[in-house]
Amino acid sequence: MAITLIPSLVILTITWLVVRRLHYAYKLRQFGKANGCKPIIRFPLKDPFLGLDYWWALNQAAKRRRLLDWIREQYQKCGTTYYTRLHITDVISTCDPENLKAMHTTRFEDFAVDNRRELAFLPLLGRHSVLLANGHEWEQKRAMLRPSFSKEQYTNTALYERHVSQLISNVKSAGEFKIDLARQFLCLTVDITSEVMFNKSIELLKDDKYDLLDNMTNSAEGGHASWLLVWLTKFVSQPVYHNSVKHVRKFMRRFIVDDAIAFRTRFSMKHNQNGDSTKLSEDNSKPSRAIYLEAVAKATEDPAVMLDELTTILFAGRDTTAALMTNLFWLISRHPHVWARIREEAAFLEGGNPTHEQLKGMNYLQACLKETLRLLPVIPLNTRMAVRDTVLPRGGGSDGQSPIVVPAGTNIAFHVTALHRRKEWWGEDSEEYKPERWENLKANWVRNPLFKSDKPHFSQCIQTKYCFAHHILAQIQVGMKFIDHC
Repeated sequence: MAITLIPSLVILTITWLVVRRLHYAYKLRQFGKANGCKPIIRFPLKDPFLGLDYWWALNQAAKRRRLLDWIREQYQKCGTTYYTRLHITDVISTCDPENLKAMHTTRFEDFAVDNRRELAFLPLLGRHSVLLANGHEWEQKRAMLRPSFSKEQYTNTALYERHVSQLISNVKSAGEFKIDLARQFLCLTVDITSEVMFNKSIELLKDDKYDLLDNMTNSAEGGHASWLLVWLTKFVSQPVYHNSVKHVRKFMRRFIVDDAIAFRTRFSMKHNQNGDSTKLSEDNSKPSRAIYLEAVAKATEDPAVMLDELTTILFAGRDTTAALMTNLFWLISRHPHVWARIREEAAFLEGGNPTHEQLKGMNYLQACLKETLRLLPVIPLNTRMAVRDTVLPRGGGSDGQSPIVVPAGTNIAFHVTALHRRKEWWGEDSEEYKPERWENLKANWVRNPLFKSDKPHFSQCIQTKYCFAHHILAQIQVGMKFIDHC
């Protein structure tokens, strides 16, 4: 009897799933109609179910180091916003500024960190990472970070000077000034980030005896490779990635987390003595500025949480900052007239170290940084996931100018590189490096390499001002001393 019921149960289950799907599709149509939405332009997939042809082309482009160019070519074919499929995930790819603006301001609450990022970077960053957090948890973690990037922090150029001096020393000691600047900049940003955030520099510029830099690089690259693999990352062996992650997290436990645990112990002892968690015992080594390590130690006694939080901020301070500095020097080395103008603008310093106020007044130098971020953005592409049925303002209709429905669970892939090179916004010379364009350029949402917003919850990089001061200082000090010999 039970066996004869199985076919009926299967049919009922399938019927229920079909009806449920049709009902949801009807709700989406009504939702779209109420918001003036039109059908989105679709990528011409050969495999409409799993999008394997799109996924294969994406990965092949990445292997040939043409990923960003390939993505821009698809926008030329399909328009600035289109739908595609990656395995079992619906994806909307966009470089339309109105869509990016909506995602990061008016529709911010409708989007969260996507499952692809969590799946790819969880081994490295851990489940307690601010980069993998959403909602209230994300708000709390960001609030804990904010004091570490106060004005007192990012204007304190003394925090960076000794590390830049060490970089200059390394360059001078290199034979015929031949040195891997990209690697040196990675060491520099690790040293400065650890000094600012942990009150203890790792000092990679002096000695990387634990091979931390290579393991950090392998970990970051392995995470990006996993991101491209999507769910296949569960089945593809990546021994270099996982071994490097193991070494990085072991280093962090030994050299950084132990300090956080020690601070937590002192903090708890004082709290138990006087019942006041805002007062710590007098400690002459305690700096008069916000230290992120101390904020984390006050918030939790769990070493696993400490490890995730502190590892995340070290990577966040390393990769984007070093990328900007490397890109900047790569570009100005190919544009001697740009370097000549920087030298001319900095001549009044007479070889001395600039103050924060002097740095702010060096407009051409800031234009160079902005143009570098425009042409070679440090985060060229990113993704978010819709957590509820929502709407984006562009991508619908034959011209792509109408709103579109974004069903819950859809991934939005947005590409800053493509946006920053659109000729309708930047002119026919959008592929060229011209800092001069920023001298008379009126900033708006599109013409802003940092995507600033007045919204208090906007997901902009909290390190922006800190990075700018640090980049400018490093550029002047490093550049003035040795770039003419490169």
